[in-house]
Amino acid sequence: MEPCHYIDPKAVIEGKAIEKVHIYHTSPDERFVIGLWECSPCKEHIDSYPFDEFMVILNGAVTVTDDEGRSQTFKAGDRFVMQKGWRGTWHMTEPFKKYFVIYAQ
Repeated sequence: MEPCHYIDPKAVIEGKAIEKVHIYHTSPDERFVIGLWECSPCKEHIDSYPFDEFMVILNGAVTVTDDEGRSQTFKAGDRFVMQKGWRGTWHMTEPFKKYFVIYAQ
């Protein structure tokens, strides 16, 4: 795992994002990516999720709350999709690790 900076520090509203990633595969056009990502507990506001992403949580938990106030919590073993353009708060309440598959249009 290598240090990375997917989270914009200006978007963090609680805690500090300390991130690491391991990329398993990137397509030649860099639009399709498969990897493993981990982060320290923190909370960020996302103005527009940058891509479609499928993820499987390995450790920790995250609560996602959209700008309309709808909230869902996902924990180890859960699988879900974030859609490009989603707006809201992403709150990891404990150390967090996930497998991810990204498709950037």
